[in-house]
Amino acid sequence: MANSISQHAATLLDIIIDGFEKNEILDGFHSRELPMPDEPSAVRKFAELEEEARRWKGPPPRVLDGPARRLAAWPDLELRQAGRGVMVRARAPRFSAWWHDADTWRADPMAAIFEWLDDERR
Repeated sequence: MANSISQHAATLLDIIIDGFEKNEILDGFHSRELPMPDEPSAVRKFAELEEEARRWKGPPPRVLDGPARRLAAWPDLELRQAGRGVMVRARAPRFSAWWHDADTWRADPMAAIFEWLDDERR
């Protein structure tokens, strides 16, 4: 695929932006599976994602670094690795509580930003 990022090159941000389906919620988390070609590459990818998450969120309150399973968990983000699989779980923010409220969209709050983007295109 043109412009596709491989699982080796995917960053935590890539996975969070492109990886979640809206109605893919289990135990309050959206999850994304990242199958790697082999277990050593899954261990390396987990370490890369954990390093990226630590720069963003600080040290994880929960850590497991066993021979078969790895976990780095914050209250709103989990990284897991077992075998050749890596999983990223992000707590569902449940925007629906305010997203669909008419007051949220009253007076077109995004108009100025879309005008700005139009200005940059010209």
